[in-house]
Amino acid sequence: MKLTSSRSVLSFLISVAFLQATSGNSARAQQHLSVDRANEGQPQASSLPSAPGNELPFRIVDGYLILVEGAIGTRTHLKFLLDTGASMSILDTKIADGMNLRRESAESFNFDRKLAWDQAAIPEVRFGPITAADTVMLVGPLAKYSEFARNVDAIIGLDLLYLHDFTIDYASKKIIFQSSATPPAQVRSEAPISGLTLLIQVQGHPVRLIVDTGFPGILLFEERLFARAPELRSTGTVYNVMLGERLRAKATTLRNVTIGPTSKDAPVLLAQAPPPEILPGIDGVAGIAALKARRVHFNFMEKRLSWE
Repeated sequence: MKLTSSRSVLSFLISVAFLQATSGNSARAQQHLSVDRANEGQPQASSLPSAPGNELPFRIVDGYLILVEGAIGTRTHLKFLLDTGASMSILDTKIADGMNLRRESAESFNFDRKLAWDQAAIPEVRFGPITAADTVMLVGPLAKYSEFARNVDAIIGLDLLYLHDFTIDYASKKIIFQSSATPPAQVRSEAPISGLTLLIQVQGHPVRLIVDTGFPGILLFEERLFARAPELRSTGTVYNVMLGERLRAKATTLRNVTIGPTSKDAPVLLAQAPPPEILPGIDGVAGIAALKARRVHFNFMEKRLSWE
């Protein structure tokens, strides 16, 4: 597989500090269309239990991150974090160093900065029913960029997750892949750059967010939000916070935020928006923990998200 030098990708896990997930009641199943369709503690060393071929057990880390077991080549029982907010998967240097890989330079965009990586074609990546051969992944020291990834072997992004539609079942702690209705990976279009999105209402104004399993709450791009809702009302208290070591944000509670059938005051983070050419039409990030759902369904074929 040919590598592309200085390839720009998106990742919302790296350098993001832990935040408490928003609270609220579980929403009943509601469907939200993607941009393309709508107009509107640390990981443990022990292995996860085995499951049938279309089911993949997972463990919740730090209250919201999803950890599964996978394999790369002959290396098995590896720890993978699933991140629907990353457009490209990332392999930790400690695994890549044990493989004979040709590497080239690459970079990723992360909120307010670009990060330098290597990239390499990985012979085989396996988790659950997904097997990807000769897939290009970013390569770098994950612990250097995120304290939550220091015991993780790889971050699995949209480039691999979109190969199968799946359901995250929090009750059974399993990811259920819907392979029977899914055509082979070869006939699928390219992985969506921004993944599936969620359309919410903030004080009656539509706001579109990337759905990110690697983020615990709701982060809004401040300039884009106020362009949509110039008379935005909060509860009155605004705190300055740091996300990771560099990114400044404001923590506040916005009144009348509607997600699915539920409307309530919601804690959010407000951060500087990326340049206009980065994620056009996207107003922020929503962690699926903010849905307070028992099951979340990712349908990449129909570009549809639903939950219950």
